[in-house]
Amino acid sequence: ETDTTLIDFVSDMRAPTPTAAAELAVPVRLDLLAWVDQQGARLSRALSTGVTQRQQRVRDLGRALPKVETLVEGPRQRLDYLGERLPGALNAAAAKKRVALSNAGGALRPATLARGIAAERRRLDDLGGRLTPALQRKLNDKAQSFGQVARGLQPRLVQGDVTRKGEQLTNLIGRLSDRASRQQSERQARLDALDRLRETLGYKETLKRGYAVVRGDGQVVTDTKAAKAARDLEVEFADGRVTLNSNPQGSLF
Repeated sequence: ETDTTLIDFVSDMRAPTPTAAAELAVPVRLDLLAWVDQQGARLSRALSTGVTQRQQRVRDLGRALPKVETLVEGPRQRLDYLGERLPGALNAAAAKKRVALSNAGGALRPATLARGIAAERRRLDDLGGRLTPALQRKLNDKAQSFGQVARGLQPRLVQGDVTRKGEQLTNLIGRLSDRASRQQSERQARLDALDRLRETLGYKETLKRGYAVVRGDGQVVTDTKAAKAARDLEVEFADGRVTLNSNPQGSLF
């Protein structure tokens, strides 16, 4: 029976004889070269096959995708449509803004501003005239109410409460006066701003820029026919007025 050692069961390769072990330890070079060439050929075939399959897969996926022209056709048409509508929309928006500006400018006439200023001034004067009597009535009501409560109590018990109530009343009167003063100042500032705006929009500001107003017989003259028909002409400049007299033939001197 052949002897078998334990190392034979744990070794990577077994050889029945020393000669066979030597052949396994030192293989033939040509066999190794042939095996390497075979493995290289298999690797090349595997790589070529993989690349070919992936190329075919890419071509299949490419046929399933839509063309570039098809993808951009819809957005191109929409862009052309919006481009055609853009000038008309811009003109319409500009016209709408122009109308809104005209409406807003029509409300800022000097006469309208003057009426508004006068109304606000009357309202401010009315509120100012009503403020002092109202405060006095409020003070009298508080004093009367405080007197009624004080009559029902002993002085030594309510002296501290009276002092606190007096301070609160003083603070309240001060706050009401401050609030009234602030409101009056705000309204006065608003009236002054409106008055400055009225002066800015008036014709006298235009005269300061080198213009003049011509009046004939008390009426504003805007053409030569009316100027020739007028007996006396008056030219208003920014710094004053000049009266021009006409001779019987209608020429000025």
